[in-house]
Amino acid sequence: MKSALMPLVAAVAMNAATLGAYHYWLVRPIPAIGVVDAARVYREEQERYLQAISASPNDAARDRAIAAARGFANTFPAHLASLEQDCGCLVVDRSAIASAPGAILDLTPHLWQRVRPSTTSPRRAELER
Repeated sequence: MKSALMPLVAAVAMNAATLGAYHYWLVRPIPAIGVVDAARVYREEQERYLQAISASPNDAARDRAIAAARGFANTFPAHLASLEQDCGCLVVDRSAIASAPGAILDLTPHLWQRVRPSTTSPRRAELER
């Protein structure tokens, strides 16, 4: 009886050690979750650049506005990625959240600061409230 019990105890101890090592070295804790309304920020910036392009008095101003719009479109994904790096959390788009508990961080104002650091829009003030 004693000889049959030893392999069972050894197997349970080996499984416990393996599972403990797996959770210690491989499984990361669940990060905090941050929500950003990227579609709204992108849409408002797109409207702003469209107005700047259509209100341009000459071709040179229009070309500068188009170049600025292209620069925004190219840097927007990098701004989103930097939010994740800075807060150390998982960043999720607001449209992917069905019901948000109070512990979720709203990172939309931080995205506004990265996209347009020197100006303030009335809609941005609504977002920060």
